[in-house]
Amino acid sequence: MSAETDLKNTSSRLQAPRSKKWIYLLVQLIKSCKDICHYGFSGTIFIVSKINVFQKLPSLSVLIAMSACTSIAPLDPIIGDTGQPFSDIANTTDVLSYGLDLEIFPQNKSITGVGRSQFLITKNTSQVELKLDSRFDISKILVDQKAATFERLGGVITINLSTTKTTGDSVNIAVFYSGKPHIALRAPWSGGFVWSETEDGTPWIATAVQGEGCDLFWPCKDHFADKADNMDISLTVPRSVSAVTNGVLQSVTNIGEDKHKFNWKLSVPASDYNIALNIGPFTRIQQSYTSINGASVPIEFWALNKNTEKAQTLINDDLLQQISFYEEFLGPYPWGDQKLGFVETPHLGMEHQTINAYGKNYIRDKNGFDWLLHHELAHEWFGNLITHEKLNDAWLHEGFGLYMQPIYSLYKFGDAAYTHSMYESYLGLVNCHPVVKEGLVTSEQAFNSDIYGKGGWTLHTLRWLIGDPLFWQATRELLYGSTDTHTLGYPIASRYRNTQDFIDIVNKLTGEDYTWLFDVYLKQAALPELQQTRTENKLVLTWQTPDNLAFPMPITISINGKTDIYTTIDDQITLDVDQQDHVIIDPQMKILRYLPIIGLCEENQAKRDKKRS
Repeated sequence: MSAETDLKNTSSRLQAPRSKKWIYLLVQLIKSCKDICHYGFSGTIFIVSKINVFQKLPSLSVLIAMSACTSIAPLDPIIGDTGQPFSDIANTTDVLSYGLDLEIFPQNKSITGVGRSQFLITKNTSQVELKLDSRFDISKILVDQKAATFERLGGVITINLSTTKTTGDSVNIAVFYSGKPHIALRAPWSGGFVWSETEDGTPWIATAVQGEGCDLFWPCKDHFADKADNMDISLTVPRSVSAVTNGVLQSVTNIGEDKHKFNWKLSVPASDYNIALNIGPFTRIQQSYTSINGASVPIEFWALNKNTEKAQTLINDDLLQQISFYEEFLGPYPWGDQKLGFVETPHLGMEHQTINAYGKNYIRDKNGFDWLLHHELAHEWFGNLITHEKLNDAWLHEGFGLYMQPIYSLYKFGDAAYTHSMYESYLGLVNCHPVVKEGLVTSEQAFNSDIYGKGGWTLHTLRWLIGDPLFWQATRELLYGSTDTHTLGYPIASRYRNTQDFIDIVNKLTGEDYTWLFDVYLKQAALPELQQTRTENKLVLTWQTPDNLAFPMPITISINGKTDIYTTIDDQITLDVDQQDHVIIDPQMKILRYLPIIGLCEENQAKRDKKRS
């Protein structure tokens, strides 16, 4: 329910005695505040004024109600959307390394510390740029250990250098800051801090900022196209909890009688939105497995103390089998010289490189395995080993991430499980937007549902069309830059990839041009449709595509139980069949196309909106 709808309903319910009306309305307003704050203070005033709330409430009461919203005030648009184009100043630097030293205060939901950045100058400049949510106070900024002046415009910090730096120079920045970070309204889909507690009142805290970016809680460049080579992270927390993040734990240092500091080092490049803080009463479960390349890879699962047995079972019954599957089909786990890590979180999950968030309560799925564990593990390859430079290509992360689950069902249980998984995915398609959009896109636009479902179904059809050997060769080359991956040693280099890269790889390995397939499936909103015209002795099948794009897709057809693959001529197939002949088109649903078992865009979107509400 929207804030506007809720307030209208509240207005219509005001039947209490006149002397108590304002109290009743105030209570309702505070109850609705979580939604209202999403619109911002000015937006709230607009919504409330439409029902003349301010004529009914004393001004002080309005302020009290609004104060309940301060912790989740709206984000600066620049801060609220990661991966947007670099400014001219940001284009003059390349991040070499980050450092983050924070103390977390659960009692008042605040943090304080220093964020460090080392930049390589790529173009002469007298300024460098970082981003940090404007709700934080900055006490000082140092440039090469000397106090520097700076300007803030919303979430953008422009730092003045003492001299003009030239190409090839380096500069070290330290930002000292403190404040109360943005609270996630619906993690991980709406990002920020999750301040939670266990049943006994012990702090249980997590961050998830994929859509919004790292600048929600630490100063960074905030773009997945400029990864730091490494990062040091130190977290000071109460002695009752542990602090878990990316990379390898270096040491734990006691500070006084009631605090300790966890020092971590991430020695591989990672997207800055993948840096995550996890704080809670954890037990560190450690073991290892032998990778397909022969290396011993450390496993760490940081589980709530009460769930250690469940976590160990999850490792033994699911994780070890899943990692074996991924390595067999793709290649070695990319970060075997760091850790294969998971941490229990108060939100569902997220693919934080080397420390994936897990919050599904150890419940095995109807598919016979833990889908969340499997999906986030997929992102260690699709998203972390390869990363899109632009949000336009987000399907490379999520389409592959989704498709690996039906493939695992096939690997584990056979054809029936695979088909069932793909069919369920098909029924969830929306078809309102192209998977790959042109121009500038926001995170919200990029991460629509079809980059998952249509992305996965595109891969499903491609795999049928070119066959398993070539499909997996193309996938491995996309990931590792090589089709022969099983003996690759650590470290394994990450790389940036886009949709055209994958098309080029497919075309190179197959010796055919499959651009038409990707043009129709990924760059158009509507699905291709196979129109049928049947007479007494003929069946004519014609592909209809948006903008009449060429679509020479072959089709498997069963006629009276005999199945053959038919190729198209000018996007058309003509069959000699009689009226009594039983014809099934694409009996195994290998081809992504529109079928009347799903609605069109508006109908499908309405169904999703109703389900969410």
